[in-house]
Amino acid sequence: MAYETLLYEKEEGVGLITLNRPHRLNALSAQLFAELEALLDEIEKDDEVRVVIITGAPRPDGRPCFSAGADLKEVAEGGGIAAGIRASTLDRVEGFVTEKGLEVRVFDKLVNMGKPSIAAIDGICTAGGIELAMSCDMRVCSETAQVSDMHIRNLGIIGGAGACTRLARIVGPAKALELALTGEPIDGNEAYRIGFAIKVFPPDKLILGTKELAKKMAARRPDAVRAAKAVIYAAMDMDLHQALRFDLLTFACLPPPIEAVQAFAKR
Repeated sequence: MAYETLLYEKEEGVGLITLNRPHRLNALSAQLFAELEALLDEIEKDDEVRVVIITGAPRPDGRPCFSAGADLKEVAEGGGIAAGIRASTLDRVEGFVTEKGLEVRVFDKLVNMGKPSIAAIDGICTAGGIELAMSCDMRVCSETAQVSDMHIRNLGIIGGAGACTRLARIVGPAKALELALTGEPIDGNEAYRIGFAIKVFPPDKLILGTKELAKKMAARRPDAVRAAKAVIYAAMDMDLHQALRFDLLTFACLPPPIEAVQAFAKR
């Protein structure tokens, strides 16, 4: 399938998705969300791809950019995701009883897919851009990344796709409040220091370093990767007893390959 707002390539078990609307700071339009949803469905079915990286295309002048968030020009005109946001607000409050908004479906798909995802961030990453990054399993940053949550600062609202909730879970409530209430950006080093990012790279090493990390993960047994992701996320929503029981049940359902046991025993 051809995509107009995304670039996609795969290499050694790693799928690299690039948000490709540089003239709009990689703003998240309805078309981009629809294409990203379709591409993630394609990747989930592709056994050759075991890890996903999401990054952003540089601006036309060459400066880096992850994403400035929702396409506000599209929203201001009442189209794109704006209509979906209005139509689905009550459903969200009531627990997503009916169809979720497109952007929320895409973010949930990243969380729930069996393959790990990594956001590789440089330049602007704010509003819907930070929500997209936080929906990935891991985030890595360039030293020159500018990570922020400008929902309240610029629009007077909180994010509609989990910004406050995910921030609190990733960096803790106090730092989440600081980021949400000030709207001030932090660079890659600070993002790493507070636990938002798992690694920080020089700008020219960001994609190379992220690919190297992803390839290490792609070399692991897919069933074990899927199980680890399921157990780790489930543990966040369970008490210790429930989490350990789920961990043990998952372990029992995933016996190690006998050849791996034999090879390890000979070391």
